[in-house]
Amino acid sequence: MSSNSYLVVGDRTCVIDPGMDPSKVLDRGREDNIGIHGLINTHCHYDHVAANPGILETGEITCYCHNIDAQAIEKGDGSLQLAGLFGEEPVRHRVDQHLEDGNTIDLGGVALEVLHTPGHTPGSICLYEPGERVLFTGDTIFVGGVGRTDFKGGSWDELRDSIGRLAEFDEKRGVERICPGHGPEGEGREIRRVLEVYF
Repeated sequence: MSSNSYLVVGDRTCVIDPGMDPSKVLDRGREDNIGIHGLINTHCHYDHVAANPGILETGEITCYCHNIDAQAIEKGDGSLQLAGLFGEEPVRHRVDQHLEDGNTIDLGGVALEVLHTPGHTPGSICLYEPGERVLFTGDTIFVGGVGRTDFKGGSWDELRDSIGRLAEFDEKRGVERICPGHGPEGEGREIRRVLEVYF
């Protein structure tokens, strides 16, 4: 049930997928003397969004999610969040910025480019940081694996197309490192390898 969370620091700081325990993110921010200004969800599943309310209540924090999955959060849709799998009630709160493919989140000195990569959920996204050529992949792709598609809203065909798009993106823009929602980080060439193994 654990998931990876990432703090991306520019002039402002964003947390990507705070997971299920807000204290872990907030404690790390305090340790490093970093204030959190934004929260981005790569998708709406409970193990990635459960900590959202605990983060958002600490200040004026902008919440970002793709438009499709944002609706599952704003409506508190437990069937799409999969809250029942964790024996919990779904989260329900505002999403300030409904993202679309091609949007850029400017943190001041650091930018995150939004890539819509449906398949694991209809509104799954990846986030590309061009300075260090890092791709935050959520549950679209892992080191040696891909996201599940057997949950509500999942699609194997869409996931195949999304990972194919990421492989093309890597060829054009260059991905040095992938940072997935679960498991270890990996090299960008992992995208092509996973595409060839699974599809």
